[in-house]
Amino acid sequence: MDKMNNLGEILKEKRLILKMSQKEVAADICSQPMISSIEKGKYIPNSQILILLCQRLQIDIDSISLDSNYQISSREEFNNKITTLCNNHEYQKLREFLLQESTIDSVSNHEQTKAYYYYLGVAYLQADHNLDKAKTNFKLSLSNDDNNRKKLTTLDRLASVSLAGIFAKEGLINSSNEYLNIAFHNFDTANFETNQIALFYLAAYSRASLNKNIDAITWLDQGIEFATKHDSHYMLGNMYYLLAQLLSKSNQADSTTQYRDRSDMFAELFGEKIFKTN
Repeated sequence: MDKMNNLGEILKEKRLILKMSQKEVAADICSQPMISSIEKGKYIPNSQILILLCQRLQIDIDSISLDSNYQISSREEFNNKITTLCNNHEYQKLREFLLQESTIDSVSNHEQTKAYYYYLGVAYLQADHNLDKAKTNFKLSLSNDDNNRKKLTTLDRLASVSLAGIFAKEGLINSSNEYLNIAFHNFDTANFETNQIALFYLAAYSRASLNKNIDAITWLDQGIEFATKHDSHYMLGNMYYLLAQLLSKSNQADSTTQYRDRSDMFAELFGEKIFKTN
């Protein structure tokens, strides 16, 4: 499954979910035949057009949903509530739900406790942009392990890469690098889980927060390869959108020696075929 076909399939899938016609998606962005060609895998749009298409199709680079959520309770209604709130990106309601006494009382073992603190970290980060409380809860998620972290779970890796992103936002490069390394420690020996694809996206996001755009694009390249290798569309829309933004910024910069040095890789990865829309 090649990258070009994946991009077209992702955009088509989002369009159908939103019940939009190709003409509606194309309006004021490009032509309807271009949308058809993109969806069929015949063309990849340039970064500026892809950014606009992703915005119209409600693909976001800031909020992600896990492919499958983790259990915080033995009671299924609590787990279903987590899934609903996360999938709808209702982070303030997620925080309020997690802080309810009944929710806290339902958490009963180590794995559930780890998941509870992970989601609370996500809620504080997304709803309040409170980096300190988010860090505290992600660290609590990592500390609640009865196996002394001899083997990292995907949830451990998600908490670690989230911490890498927070430290990157704070400009703390060494701390960000430390947690990024933890997130991918012995990754090649881990059994595949779809949620692992999010690790590459969040790693790229952390590098972009440090203005390390070349590193970010490399992480996205690896993430797209990892997803397609496992025949998954999960996170591909987000990764293409972030990639488009990074390429657009690089195109607009005058001092992009590194970008120019890697231009062949970008062309192979992303197509970057420029379309005329008039």
